[in-house]
Amino acid sequence: MSLQFSEQPGPRERQLHRKYHNPLFAEAGAGVTQQDLEIARQEDQAELRQFLEDFKALIQEAAELKPNTDSEIILAIKDRLDQCYTLCCAIPGDHPEIKTAINQLIQIIMEAVRQGATNDPLALSNLDEEDIARQTHQQLLNHKLIVDLLLPDSPIKETELLPSLLGEKPETVQTTLQLFDVEQLRLLYDAGKTQLEELKRKGHDLPSAWANLALFENALLETTDTPMN
Repeated sequence: MSLQFSEQPGPRERQLHRKYHNPLFAEAGAGVTQQDLEIARQEDQAELRQFLEDFKALIQEAAELKPNTDSEIILAIKDRLDQCYTLCCAIPGDHPEIKTAINQLIQIIMEAVRQGATNDPLALSNLDEEDIARQTHQQLLNHKLIVDLLLPDSPIKETELLPSLLGEKPETVQTTLQLFDVEQLRLLYDAGKTQLEELKRKGHDLPSAWANLALFENALLETTDTPMN
């Protein structure tokens, strides 16, 4: 019987879905069971409950800030809000209202910090750069693969990175490759080519995976301007 995956799963269930009956994951893909799925869902739901508790406490902590609170404490809360945004993108379900609340709180904090840096052009410039970096980061988090890779306790093991990339949608692959440096890209490309050639010998052509591998090559060419062998 085929496994039925959730429409809006959490990170552990998502990774099981990537692996399920996927020849890129070899035996690990063929060995996904109903029990594995149930355990993943339970762990994802537990993380969802913990997130909601932690977020509620953080909101309360932010609401109790005094006008004269030390800037380091304020910025520490802002950093925790940034982390909450990433976790909010990871947990089961869709939570636009929480994401909006997080960004509103961050905006309030950043405005307070700006007021304290009114006479410091360098500090204001750094704050502008931080705002741009946050917007860019949040755009990356529209891709669930990137979300799952960035989690402190990522469900994607090191050995599962390559097959996860090769099995993704092209737009997600192209965006995710921005996270890697030249040496990492080269290692991924070489390993991917070897794996796909081996799978082809075993009867798995996998045209979409080959197309993704070509994106690895393009990313390398754009970075190094060096022809591939």
